[in-house]
Amino acid sequence: MDSLLVGLAAVLSFVFGWNNSSLLIGNVRGSGTLSHGTIVALAVVGLFLGSVLEGPQMVGSLVSLAPSASFAALVATLLVSLVFTAAMTLLDLPVSFSMVMVGAFVGATLASALTLNIYRASEVVVFWFLAPLGTAVLTYAIYGMTRRLTSGLGVLGVDTLNRSGSLVSAFAASYALGANNIGMFYGSLGSTAPLGVQTEVFVLLAVAAIIGVAVLGRQALGGTVGDRMLTLSPQGVFSAFISSSLLVWAGTQLALPVSITQCLIGGMLGAAFSRNVTIVNTRLVTETVSLWVVAPVVALAAAFLLTLSL
Repeated sequence: MDSLLVGLAAVLSFVFGWNNSSLLIGNVRGSGTLSHGTIVALAVVGLFLGSVLEGPQMVGSLVSLAPSASFAALVATLLVSLVFTAAMTLLDLPVSFSMVMVGAFVGATLASALTLNIYRASEVVVFWFLAPLGTAVLTYAIYGMTRRLTSGLGVLGVDTLNRSGSLVSAFAASYALGANNIGMFYGSLGSTAPLGVQTEVFVLLAVAAIIGVAVLGRQALGGTVGDRMLTLSPQGVFSAFISSSLLVWAGTQLALPVSITQCLIGGMLGAAFSRNVTIVNTRLVTETVSLWVVAPVVALAAAFLLTLSL
């Protein structure tokens, strides 16, 4: 396994942890039920376990698009993904790592004159559209059930339920995200390795992501989605996180790269509009959704040109 590719994947994992602190930390913090330290601890444990236990299921997520991807194509994919996502992170914008990487990989594949698996690529794109919609619908349903459940409880009962729900949902989201996205990073290395080596690399990537969350999770990006996009009750946050985790986990079982950003935003909006919430930061919503279209296209073009120059 090439050390350059592993090094690039590790740095990308660090940026991934930094950027996704906006979702793993900001949203739960916005619900007001858990301390920052508790949220970070949940994110750390969830990311690590998800990466190591279920990350291997994503090994073929990228290479299934073009099994004979060249070394230059893999380098271009990782470099473009790293630069693009780091730039978005510095701009305090949550970005879909899965969309950027798939776009970059497709661009590098086309530049290498390799055959692209159109059927598999179509499956990935279709799932990108279905995942946030499915999350919104599922969140709407779960939120309705949790509201009915809490309506019969006293203040202490509601508080206990909110805290328990936050613990479970924050861990579930971190676990699902680690399995899907860090597994995808490993898949970008494009080579098989003995089980022991695979485990070591997964641990390395997971630790890099954990450092990004733990060290930089207090920065401005940590509140981008949870604090600035809209305001949800603890039950709304719980519903969005659980629904998103289920959709991302389903994608992992199918080796499909899934955007936790897409799922969570779809879930948050589903929860918000189930209560006729009108206080929504439409500018941030528009920016984020626009990136779902712009990011893979820009990554594709950049990787195409970079691969030609390598």
